[in-house]
Amino acid sequence: MTSRLTRTPVPAVGSRRNAGGSSYTPPVADGPRRGASALRGLVVLLSLLCWAAGTAASATAVIAVAEPVRVSRYGAALLTLTFTVVLAHRCGARVRVWGPLVAAGIAVTAVVGVSALYSAMSVVAAVVSAVLAVMITRPAATLLRLLGEYLLAVLVATSGALAVAAWNAPVIYERYHLVVLALALLLTLSVVWGLGAGLHGLGRRGFLLVIGAAVLLALILAYGTAVRAYGSQTVVVALDQAVFWLRDHVGGVPRPAQVLVGLPALVWGIGIRSRRRQGWWMCSFGVVATASITTSLASPQALPGYIGLSTLYSVVLGLLVGLVVRALDPGTPTGGGRGARRAESEATTRPEAARTESLT
Repeated sequence: MTSRLTRTPVPAVGSRRNAGGSSYTPPVADGPRRGASALRGLVVLLSLLCWAAGTAASATAVIAVAEPVRVSRYGAALLTLTFTVVLAHRCGARVRVWGPLVAAGIAVTAVVGVSALYSAMSVVAAVVSAVLAVMITRPAATLLRLLGEYLLAVLVATSGALAVAAWNAPVIYERYHLVVLALALLLTLSVVWGLGAGLHGLGRRGFLLVIGAAVLLALILAYGTAVRAYGSQTVVVALDQAVFWLRDHVGGVPRPAQVLVGLPALVWGIGIRSRRRQGWWMCSFGVVATASITTSLASPQALPGYIGLSTLYSVVLGLLVGLVVRALDPGTPTGGGRGARRAESEATTRPEAARTESLT
């Protein structure tokens, strides 16, 4: 007797689900995502309001108004804390650590009232505002967007200068400026090291340009001190007369470090970042200009009108120099000439995090 074994066919993959002629799609909950987006928008709005309120209150330190003197320091404290939190978020640092730390420093300074603490908070305000002025920018491929990013950096640095003036700390300007510049450069370069993927992506031209910018900055910073200490009396008198003539006739004197290094590097770096992340290395030298702006009102003897006009002249001249360097684009590692560089610029656009998001 022969028995025949029959094998039940195995249904195809997905046939059981589709047997009824319909497919099941799990529901998607949009609530948490919309809630996070709304919370982010609220935080951004609160940051902008704190920036505006802090700037307005800090401005009372340089503008004669019928308000108590403590209002300006309230504005300086608000700006210092706001810039610290925003910079920590932008650079991918721990906001929950740096925010409370700076807030505690502000509270201790207000309670104790020691001059050294006011000087320390003034340094913090100058450094974080100078670095944030560079980090808050975004890459710009067009001239119009480049101008917008450039003016935003100058505006943030100017707010930092008002915060420094509002702290009204007793400082020696030369030492204060060098300390702020050194700290701002170190902080910016440490962040840019990660954003620019180290030095290996710079290429030979880019590396030489970075070294050249560093050497030029050192020469400019050392020149004034060397001339005052070792220069002949004729040279010193000639320089003083040139400064006095500019002050009397145009109301201000452009700063060489801003015009020749900081601002052109910022303009060029913002443009390069639209194509290559190594443009961050050029932007890092933009902190030379922003740190110079944030410390411009540190001295109690500083004249706001003279400082304002000097900054305005530096901003205009630095923009012109930066646009010339941007047109030449000497750091692009391509052998096709300016036409090829222009074609490359138009063909490629490098994405970057939004202004309200972390760069890392």
